Amino acid sequence: MPNTLRLFDISGKVAVVTGAAGGLGGAISRGLNAAGAKVLAADICDPKVAFDQEIAFLRTDVSLRSDVDALIEEACNRFGRIDLMVSNAAIGGGAAAEKETEEGWDKVMSVNAKGPFLCASASARKMIPQGGGCIVNIASVLSFLGHPTAVSYCASKGAVAQLTRTLAIEWAKYKIRVNAIAPGFFRTAMNAGMLASEELLKPIIAKTPLGRIAEPDEIVGTVIYLASDASSFMTGSVVVVDGGDLAAGGYTDLTLPYIYDTL
Repeated sequence: MPNTLRLFDISGKVAVVTGAAGGLGGAISRGLNAAGAKVLAADICDPKVAFDQEIAFLRTDVSLRSDVDALIEEACNRFGRIDLMVSNAAIGGGAAAEKETEEGWDKVMSVNAKGPFLCASASARKMIPQGGGCIVNIASVLSFLGHPTAVSYCASKGAVAQLTRTLAIEWAKYKIRVNAIAPGFFRTAMNAGMLASEELLKPIIAKTPLGRIAEPDEIVGTVIYLASDASSFMTGSVVVVDGGDLAAGGYTDLTLPYIYDTL
């Protein structure tokens, strides 16, 4: 019987986290560091809250291969290897389908879909010769559900889920595990507009069985699980962390009786 605590031990592992300036990325960076990992955080913007000295930071545009390659090289130069790549960087896309522009579509796709591909491929080039590693992509419940006025964002997050599955199949032979996390509605800067509006927030809470908004720290445990030996036989999965939103199937009134009760 394995030591249960050691199953989740990631102390000494080297992790790179993108989109780390705030929100989920900041929480993930701090959480991994608190769990004993060596962390290189990255974002195109400076962190909104300063990291502890233990967390290194490098300004990075994940849509540029040169930036991503430099990020992975920095991790390996600084720490000697890379064990975990967390591709969290993303931007929102807020246009209705008939109003979305080619420029808007390309901008979202370059960060949300191309970015995780570049990060994964650059990481794999280091992980293959070292004998393996873990990649965790941050997808979304909108990888599974459509949503009005977010056509490019939904498409990009659907791409992340399929990228995860494909890379998992291809790189299993190299002992590289590739999984994704699909968050629901979290309290982040990307959601600031909806968080500030009771009118917009009320239906989001209503369709979430747990009946509340998630805090950024609530994603950390899932990342640690996917990075640790506790998930050693797990690859190609998209783990949903959404308070039951996807399971509820989009119902906005969870007090309604099931349809079978009316038959």
